[in-house]
Parts: sequence; structure tokens; C-alpha cells
Amino acid sequence: MSGGREIALLGGSFNPPHVAHLMAAWWALATQGVAEVWLLPAFRHPFGKELAPFEDRLEMCRLAARALRGVHVCGAEAELAGDPLVGKTARTLEHLAAKHPDRRFALVVGADILAETAKWYRWDRVQELARIIVVGRQGHPPVPGAPDLPAISSTEIRARIARGEDVRGLVPEKVLRYVEERGLYRG
Repeated sequence: MSGGREIALLGGSFNPPHVAHLMAAWWALATQGVAEVWLLPAFRHPFGKELAPFEDRLEMCRLAARALRGVHVCGAEAELAGDPLVGKTARTLEHLAAKHPDRRFALVVGADILAETAKWYRWDRVQELARIIVVGRQGHPPVPGAPDLPAISSTEIRARIARGEDVRGLVPEKVLRYVEERGLYRG
């Protein structure tokens, strides 16, 4: 890894981004010695799940990031749209390392992801390119020194929106307004 400021990448589908994502970003900024956290929405899901359009998820991340100083949004996966490995974290990290040789990277993952790393493309390469920061998740073994994030799920949020139920308190207000204006997740 190169020298320079360390950027923590918080990747995900962000379908939609919710308050637990922001809690993870704030915790990384406050406790992990990183200069910034970049929300990194997946261009397409690495395991083929259907997602809202990338541009909508990117904009929702921008709206969510405005709530926290030091949190930004990175659309790097769109830059790799034609690459057969788009959506693979190792490829995205290689791209970012080449684009920002003056920076070091860390990758924020939930404790639930640790059990899935065997499914990841080149997890060994991911670990070479980024320091791994693990955030606790309710229902998974505790992570020493890391808080358990609330059990908030984008899947459940989408289902509640589709049923016309209230999701205030789970989704940043500006993101919720965007979802409503765009008619996202309405069945």
C-alpha cells in the first residue's frame, strides 16, 4: 500500500442508504484514524440482486453524506462499468489505488460479511489493498472494540415502503424525500 492519507471505503448497495450506514461512517471517522469516509455504492450487485438505478443510489448517498462532515461519495464503480469485474471489491480497490496513488485505503465491513469472504473475488487481494475495519452487527458474534450497529435492513426498508409504511427514523430525511419524489420501492 502507498503512503498518504487513509480513506475508509464503506461500500454497499445503498438500496437505500439508511441511518446505520451513517453510524458506521461516523464511527470509522471518530475511532479509526481515517481522514475521510467514502460511501461507495455498488454499480451492480456482486451476487446479482436487483437494485434501484445506480444514479438514484448515488444521489441518495450524496444526500445522506451531507449530514456528516468528512463523509463523501465515490462513484468509482460507474467508471468500471465496462469492466467484467465491476462490482468486485478487489477490482474497485485496484482502480482507486491507481487513481489515487497518494492515498491509503481501509475497507469498512460488517461482521456479517466476515463469514462470506470465501465467496468474494480475491479476498486476499482486498486485504493487500486495504486495511479491514469491522463493524459489529446485531445477531453476529461481537467484534472487540466495535459497536453493534442497529438491526436496520435496506431489504426491510424497501418492503415497508412498498407496503406504504412509515420508515422515518430509519432513513435520513433527505433520502426519504428523494425516495418519495422518485417513487422508488413502490412495489
